[in-house]
Amino acid sequence: MILATLLALAGQSASAPIMTITVQKLPASYTSAPIVHLDFDKKGAVTACTLEQSSGSPGIDKVACQQVQTIKLPVEGGKAPASRSAAVEFVTGGAPGK
Repeated sequence: MILATLLALAGQSASAPIMTITVQKLPASYTSAPIVHLDFDKKGAVTACTLEQSSGSPGIDKVACQQVQTIKLPVEGGKAPASRSAAVEFVTGGAPGK
């Protein structure tokens, strides 16, 4: 089960996580948080997610792009938010079934 928590989005840099995803276990191949590049539409929704730096695990990288599709940024002046790169942090926690 994946629980996703959005973090503050204003002023994000590629090193600051845009999202933290809690998983029961990380694969042995996982080395670091994947870095994704996000594009947005005029409503602030994610239109594209491109992997910039792999976590070392293709499965984790895929989940990262799937989960960031839920992000919606505030829109100012009717313009799409600027594209940005950000980390998607994965952490372990929680007991199975909880």
